[in-house]
Amino acid sequence: MHLMKQLRYTIACLSGLSASFLSRFLKLGAGATWPGEIALRMYPQILATLSKRIRKGIIIIAGTNGKTTTSGMTSAILRHAGYSVLHNTSGANLLNGIISSFFVSWRLVDFAVFEVDENAFAKILPFIHPKAIVLLNLFRDQLDRYGEVDTIAAFWRSSLQSFDDKTTILANGDDPTIAVMTEKLRSRVVYFGLEDPKYYLPKMQHATDSIYCPKCGTRLTFGGVYFSHLGKWACGACGFTHPDVLIQSSDYTSPLEGVYNIYDTLAAASVGEVLRIDKGEIQQALDQFTPAFGRMESIAYQGKTIRILLSKNPTGFNESLRTILASSQKGPIMLLLNDRIPDGTDVSWIWDVDFEQLTECAYPIIISGDRVYDMAVRMAYIEKKKKQLPLQVVENLSSAIVAATEAAKENETIWILATYSAMLDVRKIITGKKIL
Repeated sequence: MHLMKQLRYTIACLSGLSASFLSRFLKLGAGATWPGEIALRMYPQILATLSKRIRKGIIIIAGTNGKTTTSGMTSAILRHAGYSVLHNTSGANLLNGIISSFFVSWRLVDFAVFEVDENAFAKILPFIHPKAIVLLNLFRDQLDRYGEVDTIAAFWRSSLQSFDDKTTILANGDDPTIAVMTEKLRSRVVYFGLEDPKYYLPKMQHATDSIYCPKCGTRLTFGGVYFSHLGKWACGACGFTHPDVLIQSSDYTSPLEGVYNIYDTLAAASVGEVLRIDKGEIQQALDQFTPAFGRMESIAYQGKTIRILLSKNPTGFNESLRTILASSQKGPIMLLLNDRIPDGTDVSWIWDVDFEQLTECAYPIIISGDRVYDMAVRMAYIEKKKKQLPLQVVENLSSAIVAATEAAKENETIWILATYSAMLDVRKIITGKKIL
């Protein structure tokens, strides 16, 4: 029986390696999903066996927003410290994507850093015993696929119960949903948070998910809100309070603009500190960090600078808008809305985005994507309540990019806020390359 399992494992690995090589050699994609899917069908327990190839430990990054940036920063910190790292760099974060990452390079490595989809989190953990798990946040995202935040939180909490003190949990203490699920675990828990009132919003945003105590249901009291429901919170009824944080925003400087990127920076730095990497080395690695595709990525195109921000849910879109409006780099703004499987087929969430922020924008706003007219209707309600916007509706994405490029003056930046598949479409047009 053991010999049969070994044979199936070997055949699955050879098939995965072949599929990965052919995909990249024939330029059909990065080999980020299908190699793992093929291997998984041949040997369903393959991840448990592959994980033994990692010498020092596996680090899991989970959350609604910030997974790709945090996992990239974490990998950069580890490599800067001299470790070899396996990382699902393409962002393929389901079970098949994580398995596929092993077939890109077959060599043994010190650490593996995997970003994991919120819904896949509970499905992946039974196959591995991570050295560290990073819990970033939980927001509403693709309700047609995930369900409500409470549903995902329940799955997460149940999964975390199985780990002992060999696993360290690095958790965002500013998120009450994350804080409650990390109570009374056998694992060591380390909290990070901003701890700086200068980042407080003047008022709570409309897209706020967890404003009630996850223990007793009483409305939480917030001393200040950074965005959505992240902030300094406490329950006056049952006494559930914000945990003490070990790592805060004054400890490290983020290499990227935006409050949400400060959280990603702290999360990655937390991993470095738990692994006893020198703080100075961690900051040096962060200073040299280059963002992943679509995450504050900067691309030169036809003499203009394009910056792409993946914006796939109300909280993410709000923070993207907040970042570009506060940035010293100004220029045309593109809003791209798709409703394909990677985006979520329900686009009603755009009504929870505070697009009213754009009334202060004097630059052209160009709308495109598969659901361009849904976005146009949303923007029409702003114009009805506020004022006329410098708005252009362009059905064809290539034409929309041309319009934005022509509208951008010298030294201006074109900002593109796009859902996932729209972001991939944009990158394919302006770089000529596919990601997956």
